[in-house]
Amino acid sequence: MLYRSRRIHYVNAAWESLTNYPAADAIGRACVRSGRVEPLFRTLAPPAEAKDGAITRTRRPGPGAKGGPPWWDLTFVPLIASDGVAGYLGTIDIVQPVAPIVPRKTPAAVGEIRERQASRYSLDLFGGETAELRRFQSQVRLAARSTEPVWIVGESGSGRETLARVIHHHSPVREKAFVACECRGVQPYLLDGLLFGIAGIATAGQVGTLFLKHPATLPRDAQQRILDWLRIAPHPPRLICASTESAAAGARSGALLEEFQAEQSTIELQLPPLRNRWDDLGSILARMGFLLADDSPVVLAAHYWPGNLRELHEILSDAVQHAGTNPIAAEHLPRYLKERARLVVAMPPVERTMPLDELLEAVERRAIESALRKTNGNQTEAAARLGIFRTRLGRRIEALKIPT
Repeated sequence: MLYRSRRIHYVNAAWESLTNYPAADAIGRACVRSGRVEPLFRTLAPPAEAKDGAITRTRRPGPGAKGGPPWWDLTFVPLIASDGVAGYLGTIDIVQPVAPIVPRKTPAAVGEIRERQASRYSLDLFGGETAELRRFQSQVRLAARSTEPVWIVGESGSGRETLARVIHHHSPVREKAFVACECRGVQPYLLDGLLFGIAGIATAGQVGTLFLKHPATLPRDAQQRILDWLRIAPHPPRLICASTESAAAGARSGALLEEFQAEQSTIELQLPPLRNRWDDLGSILARMGFLLADDSPVVLAAHYWPGNLRELHEILSDAVQHAGTNPIAAEHLPRYLKERARLVVAMPPVERTMPLDELLEAVERRAIESALRKTNGNQTEAAARLGIFRTRLGRRIEALKIPT
C-alpha cells in the first residue's frame, strides 16, 4: 500500500518473500519512475492513469530482469478521498516464463522471397533531382547505416511506412523481420499482446525493426512500458516511429512522454509531400506501373494532392479502367482535375429569364388557385378574398385556363 505521496505505507509477507527486501527497510521508500531510485521501487511506481483515479493494470519487467521473464503484472487500485486520491493499493502477479524459441536455419526458398521483398525497397524510391530530395536521400542513407531510433514526420499517404521499410532493408538488422503497428484507434491490450504476450515480439527475438505509427495516441503507461522494455532488453528491435507531427510537438502537447521523445527520436526525417517531388513524377509513375500520355502530367500537376502518393495511386488506378491498354490521357482523369488545369471550363449555372407578362400571369394564376382552394371552389367568396368583382374573376379564370 502506498501513501498519496507514493511512499510505501505497508507490505505483506508475500511481498517480502517475492522481493527479498525487508519490510522495515521498505516502509517510507518512494516509488517513482525518475531520479536515483532502486529498480524495485521504480517498478512499483503507479502509472499516470492511477494518479487520475482509474484502476490500472500494467506489465513491467521484474527488477533485474534482462529483457524477458520474469515479468510482473501490477494492479493499482486508487483509494479515493474527498480531496482526491489518498493512496494506492497494489498487487503483483508473476507472469510465468515462456519457453525460449530455438532459431531455425532459414530455408533457401524463404531467403529468395526475402531478397525479392528487399529489392522492392530501394533507396532510390525517395531520390530525385532537386537539392531537397538529394539531401533527403542522404539522410535516409545515414539512417539506414545505423540502428538508432528514427522518427518520420510526413503527411498522410506520403509513404511513411514505405520509408521505414527502406531503412530496415538497408540496415544491419535487415535479416530479421519488420513489424508494423498502427497505434491510433487500436485497443492498448491488443498492442500489449503483440509486444509482450506469449511468443510476442519481446520474447521472440526475431524482429529487427518495430514500426509504430502515431505512438503518441497510446496511453502514457503503454508508452512507458515500451520504453522500459527497450531499455533493459539485451537485443531489442530497432524502433521507427511515424507521425504527422514531430516528436517534440507531441511532447509539448502532452500526448507523448518527454522521455519517449528524448530517447526515440534520435534521427528525425521530414518526408517531403508529393507536391514537392513533382520533378520526379516520371520515376514515381514507373515504380507504380502506370504509363501516361503527353497531356496527363499538366492535369496532375494542377492538383494539390492532400492524400499524396496514396491519392495519386487511387486516381490512376481508376483511370486505367477507362484507358484499358492505352496510356492514361487527360480524358481518362476525373473532371475536377481537368477543371483545375483549366482544360475544361466549368459550366456556369443557367439563368432562366421570363418576360414580364409571363411572370405576372404566373403570379396571378397562383393567387387565384390559392383563393379557390381556400373557398372550396366558391368563385364569389374567392373574388371577395382577392378584392375584385365576381365577373372579373370569371374572365381571368377563363383566360388563364384554370380548371374549376
